[in-house]
Amino acid sequence: MLESKTISITGASGHLGSCLIQMLLQKDYLVNALYYQFKPTIQHPNLHWIKGDILSKQSLDELLFNSSLIIHCASVISIGNKNEKTVYKTNVNGTEAVIKSCIKHNAKMIYISSSAAVTETKENELFDENRPYKTKNDFIYSWTKALSEKKVLTAVTENNLNAFIIRPSAIIGPPDFKSSLFGKTILAIAEKKIPAITDGGYNLIDIRDLSQTIINSISKGVSGEVYLVSGKYYSMKQIANAIRPDNRLMTISLKLLILILPIITIYTKLFPLHLPITKESLVTLKLAPKKMDCSKAKNNLDHTIRPLSDTIKDLLLWFRKEQSS
Repeated sequence: MLESKTISITGASGHLGSCLIQMLLQKDYLVNALYYQFKPTIQHPNLHWIKGDILSKQSLDELLFNSSLIIHCASVISIGNKNEKTVYKTNVNGTEAVIKSCIKHNAKMIYISSSAAVTETKENELFDENRPYKTKNDFIYSWTKALSEKKVLTAVTENNLNAFIIRPSAIIGPPDFKSSLFGKTILAIAEKKIPAITDGGYNLIDIRDLSQTIINSISKGVSGEVYLVSGKYYSMKQIANAIRPDNRLMTISLKLLILILPIITIYTKLFPLHLPITKESLVTLKLAPKKMDCSKAKNNLDHTIRPLSDTIKDLLLWFRKEQSS
């Protein structure tokens, strides 16, 4: 039995939030959706948009009105290109505020974290829910997601908060209204705006598969648990081939890119690149775990994974429709 037919969502104008809203509405849920600055174009009789800030008690009170469940998606994703204070304030202080509001309203919380919150594995090691957390010595985004997870789990233990954690890998797919970093890269490769790729890769999860698993977790998720919701690992060459089967892109090694990064940084200030290149993005490509084990999500949340070719095809079709409208 569902606790409430009204689902509250933070970060509702973001990549994941937008997809979740559409899928929840298709399943006849009522949705309270919090956005910070720009109101999305999605409109529906069962959708209530709320302009506000996750650090505001008033905004969170309104968000949780007539709702006993919040999906906390709000986050500042950084690959070394965002102000660290802003990343910390949104990711850590914002999560603290949501936790306090959930305790106040006796609401259930689903926290959307990231696989970046925990340490990477070596070549043949299995990456699962039991990896140790990143620390302040790691990149700011990873550390703030690790801190936020700890705060959620502490509140479960000390404050009897009903909450669990969804930990996705790299997210791609439609809808992508604001053009995510990965979405921009895929579109640029498709439009032949990128002359070269690098080695390394990512574990990619289709945003629709992730959203469906989150929806499944509303009734199936267990308080205090962490669920790794991943897809499959693909090298940049495999990703480029899925985008352009006639791929003739040259490959530049990650070692070389990291070595000449200072020169690239200066160049991009004068001539913006279509591929986001920072120390953090390159290290992420280099260290991305090749063997993620999402069997817990498959067994407990009915998580499924669609082929990369379907995701790429649907995303490019979605971009074309958006550009023509």
